[in-house]
Amino acid sequence: MHSDLAKAAKLIGIELPALKEASVTSERLLSGYENALKKEFSKDKPDDLENTDIVLCGSIAREECSFQSDCDYYVLQNGASPNTTRKLIEAMERVEKDFPIGERGGQNVFSEIVVAANLYESIGLESDTNANMTRRILLLSESKPVTLGTTHTTVIDNILERYCADYLPPNRSKGSPAKVPRYLLNDLVRYWRTMAVDFGTKRWRGSDSNLRLAKLRITRKILFAGPLATVLLTDQKIKTNDHLKSYLKKSLVAPPLAQIAKHVDLMSKESQRAMKVLLQNYDQFIGILSGDKRDVLKCISGDSKSREELKEQCQVMGDNIQSSLEQIFYKDALFKNTFQKYAVF
Repeated sequence: MHSDLAKAAKLIGIELPALKEASVTSERLLSGYENALKKEFSKDKPDDLENTDIVLCGSIAREECSFQSDCDYYVLQNGASPNTTRKLIEAMERVEKDFPIGERGGQNVFSEIVVAANLYESIGLESDTNANMTRRILLLSESKPVTLGTTHTTVIDNILERYCADYLPPNRSKGSPAKVPRYLLNDLVRYWRTMAVDFGTKRWRGSDSNLRLAKLRITRKILFAGPLATVLLTDQKIKTNDHLKSYLKKSLVAPPLAQIAKHVDLMSKESQRAMKVLLQNYDQFIGILSGDKRDVLKCISGDSKSREELKEQCQVMGDNIQSSLEQIFYKDALFKNTFQKYAVF
């Protein structure tokens, strides 16, 4: 389990058994993919392999994975030859057969070749499609490379450089006071709203499940709230914009849940109690996703009564997490003023 999450749990006096187990499972699966792919290229390593990466997203990158989780990935292409890209795709197709895998996300976001430059050159305007924006935000907030990692690091650097450009020379003088990066903040909000709108469209089309709703209200909401906390605290964590890029890079690499929990020692007693509720309910939900109840939530097992009972149980968890986030972001002095200033208008 991430050190910041473990410290927060210890401070407020709780255990997080499901998250602890999920962290161990995630590490085992990540290592498995890394070792298997390393073996794939041990005898026939392309000269330009460092110009591309296989990137895993989702629960495995957030350290919340179970052996029932899916494996969302894409091939990040940054100047490697088409032949090398094809080799990575074929290697991943062979390797993933040996690992448990569920149904991947839709909208052609995953299992695709992603041109790296699109993620940082096409921010905003017509060329920044929902898929492009989704890949960019997920790369920043929940991604792990399972090949060399060189391209993964380079692309994150370039994305952050683009987001930070308005706050660095020549747009701002060197040593200027740190500011909350609105450019990145607006994209985080855009991503969250897009997830919510896409869920509404899927429900309208009849492609719905209790699992999808529960994820939107719990894991997807924390996926937004974690980086939001990091961004909103920018001017409290660093003094000048000179350190903006390094601050964001260091902070965003942590799982979203850890990005919120990290600041529990600075919160009021009321917010610490809210964080306790949030973490306990989140841990409970991760436990559900790691067991037989996952299929009940997906509406592919269990009877109507058990499905409805579990749906209501997850609704309570979602309500508890929502109330906790409202306390932390709306009422706690750590976030309140900055949230009011930046989060909507």
